Amino acid sequence: MIRLRLRTRLTLWFAASLVLILSPYLAGVLALEWKSMRAALDHHLTEDLEVASEMLVLRGGDIAWRTETDRDYGYDAGDARWVEVYTLEGYPLFFRGLARQEAIRAAMPLPADGTQGLRSLRTPAGAHVRTLAEQRRLGPARVWVRVARTEDDLRQDLRDLLLIFSVATPLAVLGAAAAGHVIAGRALAPLTRMAERARNISAEHLSERLPVENANDELGQLAIVFNDTFARLEASFDRLRRFTADASHELRTPLTAIRSVGEVGLRETRDARAYQEIIGSMLEETDRLSGLVDTLLTLSRWESGRLRPARAAIDLGALAREVAGQLAVLAEERRVDVDVSFEGWLMVAVDRLMIGQALMNVIDNGIKFTPEGKKVRIWARTDAREHHLIVDDEGPGIPSDQRARVLERFYRIDDGRARGAGGVGLGLAIVQWAVTANQGRIVIDDNDAGGARIIMSFLRSPAGS
Repeated sequence: MIRLRLRTRLTLWFAASLVLILSPYLAGVLALEWKSMRAALDHHLTEDLEVASEMLVLRGGDIAWRTETDRDYGYDAGDARWVEVYTLEGYPLFFRGLARQEAIRAAMPLPADGTQGLRSLRTPAGAHVRTLAEQRRLGPARVWVRVARTEDDLRQDLRDLLLIFSVATPLAVLGAAAAGHVIAGRALAPLTRMAERARNISAEHLSERLPVENANDELGQLAIVFNDTFARLEASFDRLRRFTADASHELRTPLTAIRSVGEVGLRETRDARAYQEIIGSMLEETDRLSGLVDTLLTLSRWESGRLRPARAAIDLGALAREVAGQLAVLAEERRVDVDVSFEGWLMVAVDRLMIGQALMNVIDNGIKFTPEGKKVRIWARTDAREHHLIVDDEGPGIPSDQRARVLERFYRIDDGRARGAGGVGLGLAIVQWAVTANQGRIVIDDNDAGGARIIMSFLRSPAGS
């Protein structure tokens, strides 16, 4: 199947539309013109009948024309029209004009009750005639008076008009198609320039943008949409490059540590205790590497869409208590008090596993960065629309200029501090994704103790009522 260019299709559609518009219009013009000419002819026949009725007289018992000439001021009895007079029984009494020819009379039916009024006839020679027959009184008797005019002149005028339309319409359509071709080319010129620019945009040149010549028309809106798409793609590629670099760095660190410890252990013969310490160090780095890989796999599965949130109504407070209980051993080791206090039910519709993982990461961070003897407080507040779960710690807090960036993958405020606490910069990224996927939002602030405040907000579930 041949695929025509858009410009060619627009031109053809424009020409076809013009034909569809002109065809009924011209047909209507022809019909109205024929009706108008026929109405004028009928009017003339009516006048002819009245004139003939006045000009017919009785002379010695015979019917005669008031004047002696074939042509007079009141009535022209030329080839275009004639007069016939018959008795009511159909006997011919008088003829004027072409009706005097027997061949003409033979082609015309006799006037009768069923043929009175206006009629169109065709002679055997192919001529078209319009007649008007009525009964009139002539002296003491009533007779049929019929006048006629030829329709051939009218039909010829109509054929001439049809010929003009037949020649002018294709020329007009061709001219309009040419104009449409030019107009379509000018209208699609911005699209051509956009296509040329788009060919230069690739993964290495995502900073390029399509030209926007008029932001208010459809092509301008299309260019804006594509530019927004390219901007998102550029941001995604940047994140992907950063992720690749950061992931490589994070994976290389434990691998390097394992290799270094192993090389040190092989340099000389050691006792069993020393080898146990070396193997223990290697296992610690292996656990760290395994945790990093598991976290990356979790993010990958979530963001790929293969794992969709299985939302159900749960009590957010009960889930927070459960997670805090799982981290109680870590809090005891670091001598940090975890205070969980809620009033009432906090019913929300979320995926329990996702939000449980998010709470695990937030509370775990709070415990890790809170000094010994300090406290992590988990509480909530509620408004008419949302439940807000709040985790306050008494650690160093998060600077205001870095609160948005800590939600990015592998971003750490202080590499040394994060690495010492065992973090790789993915915890809050998981929290951000899990909360957002469940139609919630996360806000990072500071609290009265100077530490970090993490606020996770979710829409209230109707089940809470």
